[in-house]
Amino acid sequence: MTQGIIEKYNRQFEYAGVLMTVLIAFQFYLIWRDPGLNDAPKIATMSLLMGFEFIMVHSGVFMSAMPKKISLFVLIPFYGLFALAFNLAAQDNLVLIIYLVVVFNRMRFAFADVPKEIKAQNILKSVLAALTYFVLIFPFAFGAEYVPEWGMTPEKMELIGYPGDTSASGLLIEMPHVAIAFGCAYYCILAIIEAVSLRPSFGRPFVKPSNP
Repeated sequence: MTQGIIEKYNRQFEYAGVLMTVLIAFQFYLIWRDPGLNDAPKIATMSLLMGFEFIMVHSGVFMSAMPKKISLFVLIPFYGLFALAFNLAAQDNLVLIIYLVVVFNRMRFAFADVPKEIKAQNILKSVLAALTYFVLIFPFAFGAEYVPEWGMTPEKMELIGYPGDTSASGLLIEMPHVAIAFGCAYYCILAIIEAVSLRPSFGRPFVKPSNP
């Protein structure tokens, strides 16, 4: 049987996904540890990204589980609108580009039919990512005062001009180090999940055996 592009290069896509996730986690760590004087736009984008991930974290599950026609004509336009809104609101292109590559990597199964084993692996990985997001968000939200500021002290935030001239309020604006710490923890765990998913046995227990 001839392999499709998605199936043929699935391993390369997986390695690329791990690399991109590690890069995002590292960006969060650098900002949290020691934000630069010109990093106010990046902090705003990365804080916004964690809110956007609330919408996009489900995409991998839906793209894998839904029929291809629904994915192509319903889900991709739906998520595309959110991506467009995020693009308009984002202020830093580097983080945005890396993140959109990650999102595209999650959605790649919408463009081709793949074996059940690969689909099961992607569904399990997406479910674990969603669980990670929703498990982490509660301690970071309700224990915000215990999250270390590191380099993102109020004095440093004022020095770099964050959040700037805005009337917005809320946890992400008033305590940006919480959003950045949440992002760092989330993407570190996500990188571990994606690295573990490289094992051939990952997801196989959830594949129903074919009838003889």
